[in-house]
Formats: sequence, C-alpha cells, structure tokens
Amino acid sequence: MTAADDRESAIGFVLALARALHRYGTPAHQLEDALEVTCDRLGLEAETFTTPTTIIMSFGRPTELRTRMMRVEGGELDMGKLQQVDEVADAVITRRMSPVDGVETLRAIVDGPRAYGRLLSTLAHVMTCGSMAVFFGGSLADVAVAGAIGITIGVLAALTQRSTDQARVFELVGAAVAAFAANVVASAWPVVSPSLVTIASLIVLLPGLSLTVAMTELATRNLIAGTARLVSAMVVLLELVVGVALGERAAEALITPHAVPVESVPQWSPGLALAISALGVTILAQAQFRAFVWILSACVTGYFGTRLGAAWLGPQLGSLVGALALGVLGNVYARKLQRPSQVVIVPAVLLLVPGGMGFRGMTSLLDRDTLSGVETVFQMFIVAIAIGAGLLVANALVPPRRSL
Repeated sequence: MTAADDRESAIGFVLALARALHRYGTPAHQLEDALEVTCDRLGLEAETFTTPTTIIMSFGRPTELRTRMMRVEGGELDMGKLQQVDEVADAVITRRMSPVDGVETLRAIVDGPRAYGRLLSTLAHVMTCGSMAVFFGGSLADVAVAGAIGITIGVLAALTQRSTDQARVFELVGAAVAAFAANVVASAWPVVSPSLVTIASLIVLLPGLSLTVAMTELATRNLIAGTARLVSAMVVLLELVVGVALGERAAEALITPHAVPVESVPQWSPGLALAISALGVTILAQAQFRAFVWILSACVTGYFGTRLGAAWLGPQLGSLVGALALGVLGNVYARKLQRPSQVVIVPAVLLLVPGGMGFRGMTSLLDRDTLSGVETVFQMFIVAIAIGAGLLVANALVPPRRSL
C-alpha cells in the first residue's frame, strides 16, 4: 500500500472509532481526547468537535483540510462493547492490527449480540427497582411491588427496541404504566406506598446519568455538548412526569387512593439491596461479568462515601465525596487492568445520580407547588454538579491510563 492508502485507511478507522465510542455513551471531553490520542499515534493531523448528535472531524494541514460530518445517535448503555472497542483501538495504535482490520472488527462488535439477553435484562430491572425501594425507605411490600412493576418496564423496554417510533415514547408509556400499576395495587394492598413504588420502579428510566454527564461536559468547557445533553435530560424528565400524571389520573378513575403508613425494613436489607442492585446495574450496563467484583466495590464505595460526605458536608454536597471515591477506584481499575474506567464508573454512578430528585421537583411543578418544585430541581442540579466535580477531581488525583 502507498502512503496515501495508509492515510486513507487510518482516517477510515478513526471515523469508525469515533462513531463506536459515541454510540456507547462516551462523554464529549473523553471522546475528543481519545480521538486526539488515536490520531497522534497514527500520524494524522485532525481537529474534532462532538455533540450528542453530531461528530465533525477535519483531517490534514490547515490549508488543505478535509472535513467529515457524521450524524450519530448515542447513549446506548453497553460497557462490554465499549471495552471491546477500546481493545481494538489499543491494537491499532500499537500496530498489532491494521486500520482496515480495525474497521471490520469494529463493525462486527457493533453488529454483534449483547452480552446479556432480554430475559436477564428484564430480571435486572426487577433487581434494580426492588433494591431502590429499600434505599428510598420502603417496606417489604413496596420492594415486592416495585420489583413486579420492574418486570413490566423490562418487557416494555424489550418490545420498544423493535421500532424507532415506539422507542421514542418508551419513557412516557413506561411512566404511565408504572404509576397506574402502583396506584391500583396500593388500593387493594394498603401497606404499599404508591409514590415511593412509582419512583423506585422508574429508576432505570430517570436521566440522572445524562444529567451528570451534561454537568461534567459543561465543567470541561464542552458547552454545546453539555447544553444539548442537559436539555435532552430535562425533556425526558418532563416525559416521565407527564406519563406518571396520566397513569395516576387513570388509576383515580377506577380506585380510591389510601393513606399509607410506612413500615421499616429489616436492618440487613440495605446491604443485601446494595449487592443486588450492583448486579442489576452490571447487567443493565451490559458490563462483562468478570468486572462485577470491581463494580460491586465501586457501588459500595460510592454508597458509603456519599453517606460519609452527607455527614460532613450535607445531603447535597455529600455526593461529591461518593463520586470522588468511586472515581478513584475506577481509575485504579483502568490503570491496573488497562481497560476503560467507564466500565466500573458508569454502573456505580447509576446508583448515585439525582434523577429521582429531579422527578420529584418536576412533579411538584406540575402540581403547582412552585416553591417546593423549584427548590427540589435546584437541589438536583447541585447534586449533579457535585457528582461531576467528584469525578473530575478523581481524574486529577489518579489519572486514568488515557482518555477513555
């Protein structure tokens, strides 16, 4: 091959790598840094600009730039495939694989099956929803109902993946179904708290992770990407609030709601719930099972770090300590095993994100409780900023092996 052919194949690989990394949820600052490192190692001059829906790359000297703009759809949560993409990038930049073979391998990864099938993914919804009911202070009845509704959410998720139009209304329909089921069950089983069960069963739909990533992108001066992701997260929150309102109104037309006394769960429940939720988010994030011990350690570290931080700094800023602790652990994982830190950090952050807080704030605004709603939404932003700040400080203290 000529030098021109080598350059063309290298550019083709970089474009394919950019699309794959974006597809699996890499934030703008990490994506641009990773592409810069890859281009430098492959001998390419390039400028990169990314948003949640667009990647623009220009190759060559300033006087002879060749620009490619790609329309992309990102946000697929699959840490297993992200790790495989990272391994391909390693192989190409260290010359153990040619760029042409790298493109083919990336295509095979994207088109390949997910690590866990629909059945396990549905069970993961059950484990995560039921566990979150424990963390929200629910009773054993609340845990059981939240887990049962999680089955419905998991089935809906699997069904709506078949069509783009159906996927676009998944959050709205899922929220309506969850709220309707929670209120109907609570009318027949008065020990169930419908509001608590609704939030717990929707935890996998709440855009807290997107909100946290948006704040991190804004903090790293990726203003357009951060703003776009922030607006997207707020739109999803509004869809969930509208869906819950529809579900509650439909339930009220059929049943009469009851006031519910809150029952305590056994003292050992939070520890068991933490382990079960760690397994659930591992499957939901499609992380390879060999990373489960690290993910569990990150979840435990983040959980107790947040509790310790809350005792020191208050409930809002306490998340900074938890995010800092799990960020350091994730970067140690990346340096020790030469894998992306996101494999460990993303599943653990799913348990810290302030989506539930934002949901309650939006619900208060919908109910015309403006003061409470604005206060809660503001607290949501504070928690999201604290989590993002904790992760950035962790990168400064223990830098990951490279950009991913």
